[in-house]
Amino acid sequence: MPDRRCIVAVAAHAADMEFAAGATLLKHALGGWEAHIIQLTLGEKGHPRLSTEEYGAQKRREAEAACEVLRVRPHFLPYADGELAATDEVAREIAVLFRRLQPEAIIAHWRGSIHGDHLAAHHLARRAFFMATNPHFDLGVDLPRARWARTYCADNWEDAEGFEPYSYVDISQQVADWKRAFDSFAIGRGEGGYPYWDWYEARTRLHGIRIGVRHAQAFAVEEREKLQIRTEL
Repeated sequence: MPDRRCIVAVAAHAADMEFAAGATLLKHALGGWEAHIIQLTLGEKGHPRLSTEEYGAQKRREAEAACEVLRVRPHFLPYADGELAATDEVAREIAVLFRRLQPEAIIAHWRGSIHGDHLAAHHLARRAFFMATNPHFDLGVDLPRARWARTYCADNWEDAEGFEPYSYVDISQQVADWKRAFDSFAIGRGEGGYPYWDWYEARTRLHGIRIGVRHAQAFAVEEREKLQIRTEL
């Protein structure tokens, strides 16, 4: 197993994880971890006037610029915005990356979402992890099976149903750079009409108040994963 530490986020669209978990990824990168985002789609159908080709190219440039600020390596998969399906074909591509990167922490979308792509991305991340860690899955590459990793689900405005924070990361020192990464996206600067920064910054402030810091990003885990085994309290 590799001796370096690695964290990987699996995003339905470019900007999803930069917004919801970007500061957390940056904090880990500054702490010596490798940080990665797997971009399943570019979100290329999200512009009212630009073609999917034009907006896809723009979103890729924006994601690359944001990831440079966040010290994250992006991995772009070739799937279509609005058409993401939770199939084993897609999961296998993610699983290969999990075996190559060997993450010990995975950030996914929460399962309670109003967006079909986010729901698919949630299930794909979990299926891919199962495939990557099970040595009986032949993924067509000569790589060791992935090590055990814990999956955390990011706080996304479209993934609110049943989302209950469980883990909090103090990002107070990373907010300025996170804002720079946010502003790499036109929608992050408010050009799409939705106040993304206002929502995400406010959430981190509320989470920060809860744990006694200025800003924090919060993550949910599945109920069955909240079990803690201790020999003493």
